[in-house]
Amino acid sequence: MSSLPATQVFLILLFFTQVMGMSSNKNVALIQRICKKTNNYSLCVSALKSDPRSLNANSKNLALIMINTTLVKANQISELILKLNKTTSDPIIHACLTLCSMDYNHSIADIQGAIYSFKSSDFEESANHLSFSSIAPGDCEDCFAEPPSRKSPLSDISAYFVSLATIAQNIVSIS
Repeated sequence: MSSLPATQVFLILLFFTQVMGMSSNKNVALIQRICKKTNNYSLCVSALKSDPRSLNANSKNLALIMINTTLVKANQISELILKLNKTTSDPIIHACLTLCSMDYNHSIADIQGAIYSFKSSDFEESANHLSFSSIAPGDCEDCFAEPPSRKSPLSDISAYFVSLATIAQNIVSIS
């Protein structure tokens, strides 16, 4: 049994690395081009580049990746709300977190609706679902602002979620 000389193996590996590099460079340019059409270029690029599927995705798949990124964040927030609700002794914070839990469940359902609509090529309905998913965090935050007001433990992560949902909506709207 003969083996390939080391130089041939090296050249083959170099060739595949270059081909893969060209593909990923092309997708980085696609990601940048799409993200320039959103309201938050840097977060869009960062979110899409953090998902390895983006390196081989077309524009439609990039939209789905961003919708799924938004869904993952909504689920993480929902889990955080449940943990916070178990540890608080403040009845007002408990009531607000309970409301927030319901609000984020609505957001999750809206994002799932966005995925379904997108996969059915109903991009307008998908964008509408994403828009609706952004309402719940505001309702959640409003609860903490009502007298007697409390500092929301979710403000930063809710703002981040709204940014992701808005970027997803922007990308879907150009699909």
